[in-house]
Amino acid sequence: MRRRDEHSRWFLAPWVLVAVLAVAACDPGAASTTAASTRAAEPTPQGNRAMPSAPNPGTAIVCGQRFQPPGDGALALTGHFPAQVAGSEPTLSGTIGVTASEKLKGVTQPGADVFVVQDGRIVAVPLPQDAVGIIWATAPGETKTVPGAVALTSCESGKPLGAGSYEVYARVLVFPDAGGTVESFGGPWPLEVQ
Repeated sequence: MRRRDEHSRWFLAPWVLVAVLAVAACDPGAASTTAASTRAAEPTPQGNRAMPSAPNPGTAIVCGQRFQPPGDGALALTGHFPAQVAGSEPTLSGTIGVTASEKLKGVTQPGADVFVVQDGRIVAVPLPQDAVGIIWATAPGETKTVPGAVALTSCESGKPLGAGSYEVYARVLVFPDAGGTVESFGGPWPLEVQ
């Protein structure tokens, strides 16, 4: 009987911790001592106020919509994608180098939102991503690499993109610890579908 009680105690411990944290989050006074000591230990973010914010959760990337890249963001994106692919390729995958212009600490998606434009209109939209936040911390001038992929399928017809010239773009969203949204775009990077 004693063995089962020990097992139950260890099984319940994480749930008790979740409940305590939930109560503390709802009542800021309940966790003021812990929050004050945590705040004292963490460095104050520098430069986040100067970073441009976009409407939450960022610019909509809509099938068929005309796309004009917004102005410069707080992050400079450099894409590394194949310039040519066979029409039979289901996806285009690559990496995006993301260089910060200022210190930035927060959470981001597992990869960049990659999409395809032809004649100024969005013809392939970003693939869905897991709803898992990745910790993001960069110093000014620091570059991180993130993955990016897009289905080479027309978002209007559901058929493979036809042979022709396209442009690839990427978007990175970071949700800073200080609040708001930092949104930056990269591209165009040329793509020939054969």
